[in-house]
Amino acid sequence: MTNDSTLSIEGLLLPGLDGSNPLGFLAALGTLRLLNSSARIKWIRNFGTWLPVVSFSDGQPIEEHSFLDALHARLVDDISKHPASMLRLFRNDSVNARREVFIEHCQKATYVDRLLVDWLCALASEVAAVDAINQLQTTRRDYFLGNLTAIMKRTTRDHLRRSIFSRWDYADSLENQSLHLDPSEDRRHAHQWNKPSGDPNRKKSGGMLGANRLAIEAIPLFPSMPEDDALHTVGFTGNRSTNTRWTWPIWSVPVSLQVVRSLLAIPMLQIEKLSPRQKDNLHDSGIVTAFRTNRILVEKTPNFTPARRIA
Repeated sequence: MTNDSTLSIEGLLLPGLDGSNPLGFLAALGTLRLLNSSARIKWIRNFGTWLPVVSFSDGQPIEEHSFLDALHARLVDDISKHPASMLRLFRNDSVNARREVFIEHCQKATYVDRLLVDWLCALASEVAAVDAINQLQTTRRDYFLGNLTAIMKRTTRDHLRRSIFSRWDYADSLENQSLHLDPSEDRRHAHQWNKPSGDPNRKKSGGMLGANRLAIEAIPLFPSMPEDDALHTVGFTGNRSTNTRWTWPIWSVPVSLQVVRSLLAIPMLQIEKLSPRQKDNLHDSGIVTAFRTNRILVEKTPNFTPARRIA
């Protein structure tokens, strides 16, 4: 049955995906990547935050039930059938072996079919250090592939529904099935009763599995370029735990996936403090606000801080 509260003449509102939350924003972009080429996304102000609205340029009607069916049908549950499985090729390999993989896929890529090279550019580099990772990756390198595998295998249609169309209840386990993108997963001793490494609550709650599954599909939108022995990812500045941050835009006009790629890479977003004129320039281009989070290191695990509005 259609949920009338999510439908409008502008498209389908996705009320679970909060654009001020790193995980919510990435889940919205992952959703867009899964839809067909006529899909468009914009953000509207709703109950004090920004929520995505999906529409189609060809006027295709959208209904919640069929929308979920379409998304679920496009998600694979076996990582061996997903481009992210290329991570297995990079385990304990040499730069030369990695370079051969890049050359092979680059030669096969075309303008209209570059899926694998987009994933490659997001996951690794053929010239950076073997252990260099995308700055969007906050799961520890030794856990990342296992978490991706578990998330893909365990996500059901109902997990998607709860993440997209409901207020998040964080009722899913965090144990080995999280990308660690939500600031609420900052599990330092001072923030909780139990010791983080043995917290029994992680096996019961704290995560949104459907949002993590959708966020996986946003990874190719964030390519990384080699910078010394590290990778510099689109949307990020800094290369240390004390100065690394991610800034992302929120826009008010429906745009395609290709336009989203351009918006994510706008250099002005990386300015430390925007002047009123610079903010006006962003607003003139359809960007109504922007959020920024710091990528910090807690012991061996990266975390994102709660985002703050910068424009």
